[in-house]
This record gives sequence, structure tokens and C-alpha cells, in this order.
Amino acid sequence: MNPILRETGIITFWTFFTSVIIGAAGSLALRWPLTATYLMSVLTIGPVLAILRGRDRAKDPLDIGERAGVELLSLAILIGIGWVAGQYLGK
Repeated sequence: MNPILRETGIITFWTFFTSVIIGAAGSLALRWPLTATYLMSVLTIGPVLAILRGRDRAKDPLDIGERAGVELLSLAILIGIGWVAGQYLGK
């Protein structure tokens, strides 16, 4: 598999998974707005995860430019998912 697609899938999956959990927990427990909480989680967890996955430059299959592109693509996908979900959930 292409390393760029692999990293995009990994970062997108884990960022989505943790952001949904944080958004749902904040919405249920603290009455935070679901969409806003999800989007703030995406914008903080995604870049941190990309940095943590690329911190060992000797073992990283991607160069710095490719890693940045993967993160931008992942953020675009996740923000699109959040926007669509916000339209249908209305929260």
C-alpha cells in the first residue's frame, strides 16, 4: 500500500475515533455543542497525532512535506465529515 494513503488512513481513523468520543462525552456529560466539540478535537488531536507519528525521522517513510500533506488531507476529510454530520444532526 502507498505510504501516503496508509498514513492518511491511520491519522484519519484515530483522529475521528477520539474526536467522536470526546464530542459525545462532552455533549452528554457537560452539555457542550457536539459539532463544535468535535471540530475543536479534530483541530487539536490531528496535528498532535501527525507530529507524534513523524517524530522519529530515521524510521518515518514520509518526508516532512509529505507528512504535512497527509495531515492537511486528513483535516479536510474530518472537517468535511463534521460539517456534513452537523447539517444532519443539527447540533
